[in-house]
Amino acid sequence: MKSQRRDRGFTLIELLVVIAIIAILIALLLPAVQQARESARRTQCRNNMKNLGLAMHNYHDTTGVFPFGFDERETLWSAMILPQIEQTPLYNTLVWAESGSGNWNVDTSNEFACATPVNVFICPSMAIGPRDNESIEGRVPASYRVCAGSNVYSDDASTIPAGSPAGAVSLEEKTCNGMFYGCSRTNFRDVVDGTSNTIMLGESFTDTFTKDGQQMDYWYFGCPQSGGWVLGGTGGTEYSEGLGSAGPHINSRLDPTVHGVLMEISFGSWHTGGAHFSMADGAVRFISENIDSTVYHGLGSIKGQEVTGEF
Repeated sequence: MKSQRRDRGFTLIELLVVIAIIAILIALLLPAVQQARESARRTQCRNNMKNLGLAMHNYHDTTGVFPFGFDERETLWSAMILPQIEQTPLYNTLVWAESGSGNWNVDTSNEFACATPVNVFICPSMAIGPRDNESIEGRVPASYRVCAGSNVYSDDASTIPAGSPAGAVSLEEKTCNGMFYGCSRTNFRDVVDGTSNTIMLGESFTDTFTKDGQQMDYWYFGCPQSGGWVLGGTGGTEYSEGLGSAGPHINSRLDPTVHGVLMEISFGSWHTGGAHFSMADGAVRFISENIDSTVYHGLGSIKGQEVTGEF
């Protein structure tokens, strides 16, 4: 007699066990993959800041000074270094004269520039993309701002939050103690504290979050709302679209107890634990959000004669 053999399949329990094992393996693998991707993004972000630092130095070599933080024509520092980051064709499209109520959200060429992605200004970890803003369609947000100092706590003198340190100033004033402010002309000789101990550029936690009437949005090339500011005077607002401060602590945006004005002007990042900063000597450092406030304030000023030590 021919023996009969019956093929045996998986039972339901065995199938469920296999599925559970696969799910566990995926759960273990996914964080590792995400961590590897974030590590790559952090490296790219660091490279962006290194390139921007070199561009600042090249601009200084050409003109003898670093670019201004912003000027009377609503222009931000980032527009001035376009030739130094191989964006001369885009730079040549810019219009430098006021027209109508302004030139950065009225002139078509300038609006086009603000809507043109330039990757060196964008951290790959930033989770938001272009959007309409200030009459500029598809305006591209930026991740990096220059440092106005450590005594700066607001865009406008009238909105400095209560409880700010004595001597707190705003971006519309010319008493900022950092490298960049309205029509600034800082050069290496001015950085008395040492170029390795002075912040030139910092990351910013760019998103659409709003608190106390302040939105955490940062941009490049032009700042339409700064129109009306004049050298030696006041007027306009939102200079923080391109300039930040080492006054409020790093990643203030993530601290719900901090006033929205301070959140907006502080540096921070989409990376965990701190933010990248390009120092005046061109070196890029990742500074912890838990850095001692006295040391951090010292890094923001150019001639405070603070002893910063290791950071």
